[in-house]
Amino acid sequence: MKLWKLSLGLLALGLSACVPVLVETGPRYSVTEIEWLTPEASERWTYFFGDPQTVYLDGRPLVLEPAPAREHIWSVPGALWVDGQPNLREVLPPLRLPAQTVEALPGFDYVVETRVDLEGVWLYDGTWFRLAGKLKAGSRIRSDGVPAYPVLQGLERAETKVVLNEALARSGNRPLVVYQLSDAVYPDYRFDPKPRTYRKVSLAVQYGVPKEFVLGPVTPPAPAWEVLDKGPFSAYADTQPYAVLAVTEKTFLQKVWPLAAGRRVPQPAPPAIDFRRDSVVAFFWGTKPTGGYALKVLRVLLKDDVLVVQLQLIQPKPGSLVTQAITSPYLLLRVQGKPTKVRFLDEKGNLLKEARAE
Repeated sequence: MKLWKLSLGLLALGLSACVPVLVETGPRYSVTEIEWLTPEASERWTYFFGDPQTVYLDGRPLVLEPAPAREHIWSVPGALWVDGQPNLREVLPPLRLPAQTVEALPGFDYVVETRVDLEGVWLYDGTWFRLAGKLKAGSRIRSDGVPAYPVLQGLERAETKVVLNEALARSGNRPLVVYQLSDAVYPDYRFDPKPRTYRKVSLAVQYGVPKEFVLGPVTPPAPAWEVLDKGPFSAYADTQPYAVLAVTEKTFLQKVWPLAAGRRVPQPAPPAIDFRRDSVVAFFWGTKPTGGYALKVLRVLLKDDVLVVQLQLIQPKPGSLVTQAITSPYLLLRVQGKPTKVRFLDEKGNLLKEARAE
């Protein structure tokens, strides 16, 4: 009987070894596509990364080979060459630019108006300035700009440098404005075989900045931001408000996150922040005798490297049912850029707390 069971076990083991396992085969590659609109034409630049091979675009073969030793102004480190060129470049008919920037008169600032959602706006006039972060379609904002090299979401720094250098080379020494669009202009088209990953970045370039008389106030620019974390139970134990502007990972890990998550068991891992381009601002309201206290962001503005965050301070209504426990509300924001100071204001514009960059 034991021998019979042993034979069955060996047979089952042998059969299991014959079960097919799906394994990805064939050469692999990834694609980064940069589409950018200029007054003269719409262009698509495609970079390929991965294994040398032949892929097809609408039946047309594209030979992907390792980059040669020679340099090229359009080459990107690590990218394969396409049919002897550093990228696949396609030129399409021009389209109307989706946004416009003018230099406002009187004054020395700029007005940006957009018909589409934007991720960011940058001006070059001898040096780079960031005019705005995220903008919704239909926005019209006024900005005097903050010195900052463009950070194009979805592109590595080397890819960004190639595109910006090309835009500058075509400018004819004119000022130019670069807009990053939130959505693609052209739909994705299919490569065969399908790439493992596909990154797509959409830009528009305006050459020259006309001067116009602008009367009346224009909405100030809002930097790109998001709520990282918030809640009623921080580890901050003082009754007075406290603020931190963390521009380095060290400050965030040593001063901000222990206060924000110190009362959680187990304490969660901190969120990943790219401190090369982003900062974290934290506001701790102070201890409260009960629950029902909360913080809500009303608006975020950036003026002369000073970040202004206006908050709604929510308090429990008399007679409402609340947790009978000491709470300590807090709020963490990720913001694009490196402000030198943050000011937290209440609904009426009164200063709650401010902090300098650490």
